[in-house]
This record gives sequence, C-alpha cells and structure tokens, in this order.
Amino acid sequence: MGAAAEIHANSTNSVQAAVTSAGSGDTIIVDPGTYSENVVISMKTNLLIRSSEGPSSTIVIANNSSYDAFRIQNCNNVTIQGLNITGAGNNRAGVSVYQSLNCKVKDNILHNDALGVYPYYSDYTLISNNTATKDLLAGAGRAVIIEYSNYNTVSGNTVSNNNHGISVSGSNGANVSGNAVSLSAGNGIFLENAINVTLQNNNVSSSGSFGIYLSNSNGNYLRNNNVFNSTNNDINLVLSSGNEVSNNTASNPSRNTNTHAIFLNTSHNNVIRGNEVTNNDYGIAMRYSNGNNLLNNTVSSNNRGIYVAYTSSSNTLSGNQVNSNSYNGIILDNAANNNIVNNIVRLNNGDTSYGIVLGSSSNNNLISNTVSSNRRGVYISSSSSGNTVSGNTVSSNTGHGILLENAGINNNLTGNTASSNGGYGIYLVNSNNTYILNNVAPNNNKGIYVTTSYNSIVSNNTASNNVNDGIMLSLSDNNTISGNTAYNDSFGISLNSSKSNNISGNRMTWSRSAGMFLCAQSRNNLIFNNYLNNTQNVNNKNNASTWNVTKTSGKNVAGGSYVGGNYWGNPVLKNGHSQVYANNDTNGDGLIDVIYTGDNLTDYLPLLEIYVPEPVEPVYPVANFTTNVTSGKAPLSVLFTDSSQNAAGWNWNFGDETGSTDRNTTH
Repeated sequence: MGAAAEIHANSTNSVQAAVTSAGSGDTIIVDPGTYSENVVISMKTNLLIRSSEGPSSTIVIANNSSYDAFRIQNCNNVTIQGLNITGAGNNRAGVSVYQSLNCKVKDNILHNDALGVYPYYSDYTLISNNTATKDLLAGAGRAVIIEYSNYNTVSGNTVSNNNHGISVSGSNGANVSGNAVSLSAGNGIFLENAINVTLQNNNVSSSGSFGIYLSNSNGNYLRNNNVFNSTNNDINLVLSSGNEVSNNTASNPSRNTNTHAIFLNTSHNNVIRGNEVTNNDYGIAMRYSNGNNLLNNTVSSNNRGIYVAYTSSSNTLSGNQVNSNSYNGIILDNAANNNIVNNIVRLNNGDTSYGIVLGSSSNNNLISNTVSSNRRGVYISSSSSGNTVSGNTVSSNTGHGILLENAGINNNLTGNTASSNGGYGIYLVNSNNTYILNNVAPNNNKGIYVTTSYNSIVSNNTASNNVNDGIMLSLSDNNTISGNTAYNDSFGISLNSSKSNNISGNRMTWSRSAGMFLCAQSRNNLIFNNYLNNTQNVNNKNNASTWNVTKTSGKNVAGGSYVGGNYWGNPVLKNGHSQVYANNDTNGDGLIDVIYTGDNLTDYLPLLEIYVPEPVEPVYPVANFTTNVTSGKAPLSVLFTDSSQNAAGWNWNFGDETGSTDRNTTH
C-alpha cells in the first residue's frame, strides 16, 4: 500500500480522471476553472475531493443534465468539499450518495440542481455548510433529500427557492440542525415515515405550504426552531405520534385565514412544550388527536389561541399562557375527556371572545386555571355535558365570568372564584341538572344567575358585594338553593317567575334592598331553614310559597336542634321577629312559639338563634416551688414556698411517709 497522494484536477486532467486514478487516502485538489462532467465515484475509500480556492472559482457543471453531477456509490468516507456544483436536471442531484457510509458533502454551492444532496441507502452522511439555491426552476426539487438512510447529519446549510428545502424519508436517527431554509414552494423541512430524527435550531421562513411538516413520522424531536411566515402551518404533524415539539418559535407577519403555528392532525401522544406562537389564525390546534400534552407554551396575539377539536380526547393542556388573542383563548369543539389545568388565559378581548370555550364537548376537566381580563371568561354551550369546572379563578372579565348556555346535563362547577366581572359571576341559561357548589362570586353585577334552567343544585356558595342579586332564579323551576351565603348584595336571593324550588339553609345578611325577592309568579317554592338578617328581609309579591317544614330533628341554620322555619333578624334595629320574640320558646326546642306573619307570608316555626359557646381548651397546672435553704445538717427545717401556675390544690409528698395539703409548708 503506497503513501497517500495529492492529485490535481485541472484543464488537462479531468475530475473523473483524477477520481479513477486515486487510491485510498488520496486527496484530489480541483484547481480553479469550470468542469463540464458527470463524475462517478465508485468503490473508493477515504477519498477527499476539494477545491484549491473555494466554490466561487471552481465550478462543476453536469455535462448531461439527465445524470447526477457527482455520484458516490459503494464508498466509505468520501468527502466533496468547496465546489460549485450545478446543472443536475429533473430528479437528478448535484451530489448523490448511494449505498455508502461516512461520506461528507460540505462547504459547497449547489446551484440550480433539481436535487442538491441526495443520500439514499447510505448511513452516517454529513451534509454541512453548503448553500443550495435556485434561480432557474425556482420552487422545484429539493435541496437536501435523505431516503432510507440512517444517522445522517444535516447542519449549517443555507437552503432557498426549492420545493422542499430539506426532506427526510424512510430514515432513522437523522440530525438536522442549524440550517437556514427559506422560500420553499412547498415545505421548509419535510419528514415522511421518519423516526428518531432531531430537528434543532433551524430557521425556516417563507414556506409556500408548511414550515416543518411531519407525515407518518414518530418519535422525533423538534427543538428550538424558528419558523416564520409559512403560507399554511408553521409546524404541521399528520399521522405522527410520540414526537416532542419544544421551545420553538412560530409566527407570521399577518394572521391569514386557516394558518396554524402548530397543528396536529390525527396525531397522538405528542409533547408540545415551551413553544412561543404568535400572529396566526390559530396558535396551537389539533383534530382527531388524542393523548397529547400541551405544556407551558406561550400562545399570544393570534386570532384563536389553542383549539382542540373533532373528537380529540384525553389531551392535557397545562401551564400555558394564552393571552391577547383576538377571538378565544382556549377552545374545545366536539372534544371529550380532556384536561385543561393550571393555564393562564388573559386579555383575549375581541368583541365575541371568551377565555375558555367548550362547544359540543363533554366530560372535560377545567381545573385551577386563571381566566381574567378577557371579553368574557368561561363559556360552555351546545349540549356539552359532564364537564367539571373546578378551582378556577375567573375575574375581571368585561362580560360574564362562567356562562353555561344551552349546555347539556351534569356539568359540575365547584370551588371556583368568579369575581369582579362586568356581567354575572356564574350564569346558567337553558342548562339543566347542573351542580354549582362551593364557589365564591363577589363583586359582579350578579353573583349567580340561573335562568330557564331546571333540576340544578346551587349549594354552599358565597355571593357577596354584588351590584344586584347574590343569587337569582328566573323562569327556573325545581332547583335546589341550599347552604349558600349572600352578603351585602342588593338582593340576597331573588326568584323571578320561578316555581317549585327548594330554598333552604342559606344565610342572607346585610342585603342592601332585601334578603329575598319573590315576584308574583314565583309560586309553590319551599323556603325554610334560612338565616335572614337584613333591614328588609323579604320583598314578597305573592303568598303562594311555603316558609317552613314540619318540625324535624336536626341542627338548623340558627344553631338550634330542630329544623322548621327561618330566622328573622334585623342587624341594625335588632327588631326582627326572631329577636323580638327570643324569649318565647317555652319548650326550649329553638323554635319560637309566635308565628311570623309579615311580608305577605306565614312562617309557623320561626327560628331562635341559639348561642353555642366555643369549646374552651383545658388549662393544665405547671408545678414549681422554692426553698429557703438548699443544704444543711440534720435535723434541718426547710420552708417550701409554692410558685406553681394554674394550681387548684396542693399535695406535698416528702418521701418519708409524711406530706401536706397547704400551699406553703415547712418540713
């Protein structure tokens, strides 16, 4: 085996001739000039082909455009470096690499080639720092196309004016990083049937279709890419699962209709984390996609923030900041069993916008989200059923806080704070069998408003400091309003044309107009065991409701041991019925013997407020004493002086079968 040689290609020695004569380890130096050739490199090992002065002065033109300008086949460790390679025609490459290992194509200009660099059935190829552009047939072909080749690296290349900038198909383990891909007529970077590919730190701009497109590609990593100004979607996943899409930036200069920053179509179990998406029609959207995790993304200044639709289920949206979108923040449309948890949804302020919207969507969980300063807060509609809305803070929205309109059944609103909204804190419209439990609704127009809704439970809520009603029923029958606290509202609880409701166990105090209001058509309601302590307790326009139940054993709202009627107090004048007749309880059952007949009603068993003192913690003694002497010769008389705390008695034991019960004693 001879020593490695340097072979020059020049005007008298073609590149092909130099390749044919080269052995393993040789270097072919291509001198400046223009070479019209189709170079075939076959069965070579450890061969370097490089220009002497760089690609600006060293041009290789495909002599026959029907063939590759350079074809590497059945080789190992062949490098092509620093050339200007051009003229490869339809479906032909500037450099093709076939059934070869460890080859390198770097620092070249690939100009007007249908395909720039094309490894197929070739592993561990390095394609780096090349410029692949077109001005003839711009928008056709591909700058880098990898097919059925594994563990290739594509890094630091500048690619423009191709159909697809970089394409990876049927391949495993590629690393595509640090490339600048622009003005692709189709897709900037395209993965098809690819697995375990890393796309990282690429800049992809002005793609005619999609910026980054994954089709039938699983287990890939898209990290820290900047995707800008794609005609359709910036990052698009179709039939692609188990991918990670993290810390990317996706944006557009204008919000064109149906553009998506990140779009999942029939794609499952992907992680979409820490991305920043702005200025699209949709920020992040999915359809027919299940089990995805959307975590800690910033989705702002789009028309719509996050859109989950078309039977997408079991997805988790958590820790996202969804702010300043023109229409809605988070939308679930015909989507079930999703978890919307710990998101911040703010400043989505279009004329018809909401922070979070559920339409035709059931069995979803909305938990611990902050929904504030939007046009409206949370909206559930279109027969959406079985949803849980729990632990959310819904505040300072221009319109209503939480609105259920034409929703389905068994929606559960629990433990939310709906405060300082311009409309109603919690608003039910034509939505039945709803549970409104343990919510706090202060400083709204109305706290909780239920209209044209039936068979719902409104229980253990606090509605305070609202402009109008704390809790209001309108045109709503057969509901249960129990255990609520209404404080400093205009009316504590109001009934407008509402019948056959159960109003019990509520506390209505310091109402500015009246504790309760019943219009003339609010009839046949059962109103008992309520604590009314207001300057006017009831403004009652009919006498067709019942204001007590039969005396029944059990703790009542005023502290007594029997349930019957209601407590009637006045916090200012102290002249409420239950206060005036506080001594009229001959049998001590906590029910006043004098019937209440004011306010166009009769309460046969008004309540007496029973004071039950709080249990007192026991105070235990702490023993201590002093002596006048501490030592001496026997017999020695010692004075024992007590200094104990909380002592009620004394029992001295001196250890010689003698003792004393005096506080101070001598022994």
